Amino acid sequence: MDRPEGFSSRSPRREKSSRRKGSKPAQRVRAATQQRVSAEKAEYRRFTEATRRRRITWAVSLGSVGALVLSVVVLTLSPALSFREVRVEGGDRVTSSAVADALGGLYGEPLARVSDERVQQALEPLTLIQAFETRIEPPGTLVVTIVERKPLGAVSASGAFDVVDAAGVVLWEEPALPTGLPRILVEADSSSPSFSAISRVLLALPEELLVQVEGITATTLDDVRFTIRGSSHEVVWGSSERSVEKARVLRAALIALETEESQVVDVTTPDSMVVRARG
Repeated sequence: MDRPEGFSSRSPRREKSSRRKGSKPAQRVRAATQQRVSAEKAEYRRFTEATRRRRITWAVSLGSVGALVLSVVVLTLSPALSFREVRVEGGDRVTSSAVADALGGLYGEPLARVSDERVQQALEPLTLIQAFETRIEPPGTLVVTIVERKPLGAVSASGAFDVVDAAGVVLWEEPALPTGLPRILVEADSSSPSFSAISRVLLALPEELLVQVEGITATTLDDVRFTIRGSSHEVVWGSSERSVEKARVLRAALIALETEESQVVDVTTPDSMVVRARG
């Protein structure tokens, strides 16, 4: 039977279904294309952000280095930050003028180049200074904080007296025995066992007993003895060990012997103090 022109044996429903099935590959292609484009855009953004961060990091680093170099140049070369004034803190016997005179050769130097080593070399003639610290106060002040040596006693030297510290360093000279300092009856030598023993005992004595010591001597580390100022009593102290206990019993003994004649007070063993007449 002849079919009319344009007649198709497929039903409209099957044709529609065929068109639906044929559209799925195209959709998948479009989706894949969109995903690829999105991924490329995300990768481009990450790349540009990383590049921007690297540029910022390099800029900050170069800026910091430049600022550091500029600071060093200013501190080491600028006359605006040169050493023009010294201020002394912590001194008693060492005067500010003495320190200023000793550092005179450093005036005009950039403060950053005035090192502790150079200051130490300049202050070496001032034997009263045991230690020091420095700090800079811009634009031109150097602050020197000093720790002075503490006088320990006086040693007879050529008709005068040398005031020494615990290390045997001569601090100054006096024509007569200084008031309030004990007379050390051995050579002031830090390598001498006798002087070392005397130093240890004098450093361990409480202030109220230290001012009463008139003359002090020693033959060994365990045989330190001294006389009491204003009396004829002699104290056999021994070594510097148990100094607190020895000081306690000696204080009581001196009170009890205040009106007595010359006595020897042996506190070598403070648990069994011995008092005997001085021969």
